[in-house]
Amino acid sequence: MKKIFSFVAMMLLVCAGAMAQDKKGVAVEELTYNSSIGTNWVEVLRNNIISGITATGRVNVVDVKSLSSLPTVKEERMGALAEAGVDAVLSGHFNSLKSALDKDGKYWTCTANYTLTLTDVGGAVIATTPYENSWLVGDNSTDAINKCLEKTVKDMKKFVDDNFKAEATIKQLDQVDAKKGVKTAYVTIGSNAGIAAGQMFDIFEEVEIAGEKATKQIGDAKAQEVVSGTLTLVKINKGGVAVKEAFDAGHKITVVSRAKKDPFGGLLK
Repeated sequence: MKKIFSFVAMMLLVCAGAMAQDKKGVAVEELTYNSSIGTNWVEVLRNNIISGITATGRVNVVDVKSLSSLPTVKEERMGALAEAGVDAVLSGHFNSLKSALDKDGKYWTCTANYTLTLTDVGGAVIATTPYENSWLVGDNSTDAINKCLEKTVKDMKKFVDDNFKAEATIKQLDQVDAKKGVKTAYVTIGSNAGIAAGQMFDIFEEVEIAGEKATKQIGDAKAQEVVSGTLTLVKINKGGVAVKEAFDAGHKITVVSRAKKDPFGGLLK
């Protein structure tokens, strides 16, 4: 019991800064893996996962390997993490890693496949997501594998956008066009939540339908300038007129983060 308490006390110190900034805490477990994969590559993949999530600034990442006296029994482990302010636990399995010369025998290629599972501290699975990356022009096997696994860092940007959405409201209109409506506006979120220039948002208006409150999407926006820890200037890409009408009517307008879309409608990593 003393070990559990000492762990909780330590974790409270680790998470204190993030809790003050209203960020979610995510504990990253060690990966399980196919026995044919070298443990050094498992470690590279895991480090890239941690680096990618940390780089978003959206969540507070806790590496369980850096902690001592962490309970091994699942219920006790989750309980200790929950008391420490951790909201979710990320585990994963490294399914496969293949590297070989291309058909012309000139370049080394690599394909890596792994699966991540995000679970809340109550034990409920939030999401299970498979990933597969490849690299086609490595100078040697090690080079190809390293470059292939580096793609994981970008994978994590979308992973965070999908599972730890940032939500705010439009606080003030900035530039308004008489015909096109709102061009830019300020929203109530900033660097404290890991928002950076380029972050995409969907825009929703709160409406009343049959006596009940509901939301409908009325546009989208892109972060143009992060003004402070709690304020960002966004450019309204779509729905400027609807945003102006909703704002003038005094309706609540919410922006919710999402991953970028490519020109063909897919999601960029």
